[in-house]
Amino acid sequence: MDDDALRELLELNVHTALPTPPTVDLAHQIMRVHRECATDCCHRKDQARRTLIAEGRIVPDSSRTR
Repeated sequence: MDDDALRELLELNVHTALPTPPTVDLAHQIMRVHRECATDCCHRKDQARRTLIAEGRIVPDSSRTR
């Protein structure tokens, strides 16, 4: 694994929000990496989830509040 790939993996694991909304592809990657995180604690996963909802890629479960 080269330094750039390692740096990218480490950056994906951070829980703070990105300075700008992620692309759809990046949002999917974030959701996979942060699968175990709760959206009320992980700002990065919440940001990715909102991006995917806005793009129509996921539809929230209406029975859940978050």
